[in-house]
This record gives sequence, C-alpha cells and structure tokens, in this order.
Amino acid sequence: MAKFSVVKRADIPASPKTAGRISSRMREYEKYIDGLKANEGGKLVPDEGETARGLALRISRAAKRQGKEVDTRVVGGAVYFTIE
Repeated sequence: MAKFSVVKRADIPASPKTAGRISSRMREYEKYIDGLKANEGGKLVPDEGETARGLALRISRAAKRQGKEVDTRVVGGAVYFTIE
C-alpha cells in the first residue's frame, strides 16, 4: 500500500520539463488542429506501431492544451476529428 504524508506546498518539487521528443510530438498534433479552417475536419491514419485510439488521445490532448473542444471518431482504423 502507498505511504501518504502531508508536505508544505513550497516543498513540492517543480514538474520536470517535457523531453524534446515529446514536446515535438505535441507541437505536431497542435499543428494539425491549427491547420483546420472553419468548415473542415481532419483525418489521421495510424502508421506502423501506432493505434487509432492512441492518435485520438493525442489529438484530444492537443486540443485541450489549446483550450479547444474536439470531436473525435475512430472509423475503419482512421481517426476523424473536428474542432468545436
């Protein structure tokens, strides 16, 4: 079982910086969102070693970081998304 203790807020260490590869991937998905115009949607097809569900999760997280709402649908192994 985990051990719980109370600490002062000032004693909590800062979050580690995001690794370069991860932040690069995050920017990639943010670019997909930014590339959409008002009446457009996006389609992502997984590459080898990726899953459609993983792509949907990444695009959802990217939208959340930008303060946008996204509607994702996984159909036929591809991810379709629109920004609300």
